[in-house]
Amino acid sequence: MTAEATGWAPLRSPSLRVVSDVCCLFMSRPLNASYETVPKSARAKHIPGFQRDLLYVIAGADQPSGQDVKDEIEQYYSSEINHGRLYPNLDTVVNKELVEKGQLDRRTNYYAITDEGEQAIEDRREWVLQYID
Repeated sequence: MTAEATGWAPLRSPSLRVVSDVCCLFMSRPLNASYETVPKSARAKHIPGFQRDLLYVIAGADQPSGQDVKDEIEQYYSSEINHGRLYPNLDTVVNKELVEKGQLDRRTNYYAITDEGEQAIEDRREWVLQYID
Protein backbone atom coordinates (compact mmCIF):
# COMPACT_ATOMS: atom_id res chain seq x y z
CA MET A 1 0.00 0.00 0.00
CA THR A 2 1.39 3.41 -0.90
CA ALA A 3 1.55 6.49 1.28
CA GLU A 4 -0.93 8.17 -1.04
CA ALA A 5 -3.43 5.32 -0.66
CA THR A 6 -3.39 5.51 3.13
CA GLY A 7 -3.44 9.28 3.28
CA TRP A 8 -0.14 9.28 5.14
CA ALA A 9 3.05 10.62 3.73
CA PRO A 10 6.44 10.68 5.39
CA LEU A 11 7.44 14.05 6.77
CA ARG A 12 10.77 15.22 5.52
CA SER A 13 10.83 18.26 7.75
CA PRO A 14 7.88 18.97 9.98
CA SER A 15 6.17 22.28 9.55
CA LEU A 16 5.96 24.65 12.47
CA ARG A 17 2.23 23.90 12.63
CA VAL A 18 2.83 20.15 13.01
CA VAL A 19 5.44 20.70 15.70
CA SER A 20 3.12 23.12 17.51
CA ASP A 21 0.20 20.68 17.32
CA VAL A 22 2.31 17.84 18.72
CA CYS A 23 3.65 20.05 21.53
CA CYS A 24 0.15 21.17 22.40
CA LEU A 25 -1.04 17.55 22.46
CA PHE A 26 1.50 16.76 25.13
CA MET A 27 0.70 19.94 27.01
CA SER A 28 -3.04 19.12 26.92
CA ARG A 29 -3.81 22.60 25.71
CA PRO A 30 -5.21 23.55 22.31
CA LEU A 31 -2.91 25.59 20.11
CA ASN A 32 -5.29 28.53 19.96
CA ALA A 33 -6.14 28.54 23.68
CA SER A 34 -5.20 31.77 25.36
CA TYR A 35 -3.36 31.73 28.65
CA GLU A 36 -6.35 33.36 30.29
CA THR A 37 -8.44 30.20 29.73
CA VAL A 38 -6.21 28.32 32.19
CA PRO A 39 -7.61 28.72 35.74
CA LYS A 40 -5.54 31.02 37.96
CA SER A 41 -5.11 28.28 40.55
CA ALA A 42 -3.51 26.03 37.93
CA ARG A 43 -1.29 28.86 36.66
CA ALA A 44 0.16 29.44 40.12
CA LYS A 45 0.91 25.76 40.74
CA HIS A 46 3.06 25.34 37.64
CA ILE A 47 5.74 27.92 38.24
CA PRO A 48 9.26 26.93 37.22
CA GLY A 49 11.92 27.41 39.90
CA PHE A 50 13.53 30.45 38.29
CA GLN A 51 10.17 32.23 38.05
CA ARG A 52 9.40 31.26 41.65
CA ASP A 53 12.72 32.82 42.70
CA LEU A 54 11.70 35.99 40.85
CA LEU A 55 8.46 36.03 42.86
CA TYR A 56 10.39 35.73 46.13
CA VAL A 57 12.71 38.61 45.23
CA ILE A 58 9.86 40.84 44.08
CA ALA A 59 7.76 40.03 47.15
CA GLY A 60 10.68 40.88 49.43
CA ALA A 61 11.37 44.29 47.90
CA ASP A 62 9.44 47.51 47.48
CA GLN A 63 8.72 47.76 43.75
CA PRO A 64 12.15 46.71 42.50
CA SER A 65 13.28 47.57 38.99
CA GLY A 66 14.28 44.81 36.60
CA GLN A 67 17.91 45.63 37.34
CA ASP A 68 17.27 45.34 41.10
CA VAL A 69 15.70 41.92 40.56
CA LYS A 70 18.61 40.90 38.33
CA ASP A 71 21.17 41.95 40.95
CA GLU A 72 19.42 39.94 43.69
CA ILE A 73 18.99 36.86 41.53
CA GLU A 74 22.63 37.00 40.42
CA GLN A 75 23.74 37.22 44.03
CA TYR A 76 21.65 34.17 44.95
CA TYR A 77 22.70 32.11 41.92
CA SER A 78 26.33 33.31 42.17
CA SER A 79 26.39 33.75 38.41
CA GLU A 80 25.44 36.26 35.78
CA ILE A 81 21.86 36.17 34.54
CA ASN A 82 21.55 37.58 31.05
CA HIS A 83 18.70 39.82 29.94
CA GLY A 84 17.52 37.14 27.51
CA ARG A 85 16.68 34.91 30.46
CA LEU A 86 15.51 37.49 32.98
CA TYR A 87 13.06 39.67 31.08
CA PRO A 88 11.10 36.92 29.29
CA ASN A 89 10.61 35.23 32.67
CA LEU A 90 9.53 38.52 34.25
CA ASP A 91 7.06 38.96 31.40
CA THR A 92 5.75 35.45 32.02
CA VAL A 93 5.02 36.06 35.71
CA VAL A 94 3.36 39.35 34.71
CA ASN A 95 1.22 37.48 32.13
CA LYS A 96 0.33 34.90 34.79
CA GLU A 97 -0.90 37.87 36.88
CA LEU A 98 1.46 36.93 39.71
CA VAL A 99 3.36 40.20 39.34
CA GLU A 100 2.33 43.68 38.28
CA LYS A 101 4.58 45.71 36.01
CA GLY A 102 4.61 49.50 36.12
CA GLN A 103 6.76 52.31 34.84
CA LEU A 104 9.11 54.38 37.00
CA ASP A 105 10.40 56.48 34.10
CA ARG A 106 10.78 56.17 30.32
CA ARG A 107 13.46 53.49 30.63
CA THR A 108 12.77 51.79 33.95
CA ASN A 109 9.96 49.45 34.94
CA TYR A 110 9.10 48.35 38.44
CA TYR A 111 7.61 45.05 39.54
CA ALA A 112 5.22 44.41 42.42
CA ILE A 113 3.76 41.17 43.72
CA THR A 114 0.00 40.74 43.26
CA ASP A 115 -2.44 39.00 45.58
CA GLU A 116 -2.26 35.97 43.26
CA GLY A 117 1.53 36.05 43.53
CA GLU A 118 1.37 36.20 47.32
CA GLN A 119 -1.06 33.28 47.27
CA ALA A 120 1.28 31.27 45.01
CA ILE A 121 4.13 31.86 47.46
CA GLU A 122 1.95 30.85 50.41
CA ASP A 123 0.69 27.72 48.59
CA ARG A 124 4.27 26.72 47.84
CA ARG A 125 5.30 27.34 51.46
CA GLU A 126 2.50 25.09 52.73
CA TRP A 127 3.39 22.37 50.24
CA VAL A 128 7.09 22.44 51.19
CA LEU A 129 6.38 22.43 54.93
CA GLN A 130 4.52 19.14 54.71
CA TYR A 131 7.81 17.49 53.69
CA ILE A 132 10.27 19.14 56.08
CA ASP A 133 10.40 19.54 59.84
